[in-house]
Amino acid sequence: MKDMTSVLKDRAVFAGWVAALALIAALLWSLSFSFRSDCLMRATNKILITMNDDRHLAAPVLRPVAGPAPLGCWYRLYESGSFFFVFAVMREGILVPCGAEISEEGKLVEIIPLGNHARQVMNQIPQGLIQVYVRRIESAAAAVIAAGPERGKK
Repeated sequence: MKDMTSVLKDRAVFAGWVAALALIAALLWSLSFSFRSDCLMRATNKILITMNDDRHLAAPVLRPVAGPAPLGCWYRLYESGSFFFVFAVMREGILVPCGAEISEEGKLVEIIPLGNHARQVMNQIPQGLIQVYVRRIESAAAAVIAAGPERGKK
């Protein structure tokens, strides 16, 4: 039969490994922001070109909001003072990728479904759910605009 100290030691070593792996994952996630945002920007620009849309994302806005905000990435639109927010709407357990153009005043201009499946599903999403996303995006846009124009430059 094992004594109590060896059981506690084994559990402490296991907890240490779990904590170290969680710390490494958190560091990788936070340090890879620029790479992830650039990949998402290229993919979104390809989709916009495929849709014959004249909007193009120019640069990611670097960490605009410190507090709670909707999950997604903020970008500046090319040759415009507007912002573009790439996010996903959850619909029946499926993520629907969307983009939202935000005016310089922080008001939502348009929600754009990104992809064929997103265009098909967008009409089935209840308007109340869309309004929840609109309110969250506009409140986060106010924080992005308040952070100043220097935040949107690399």
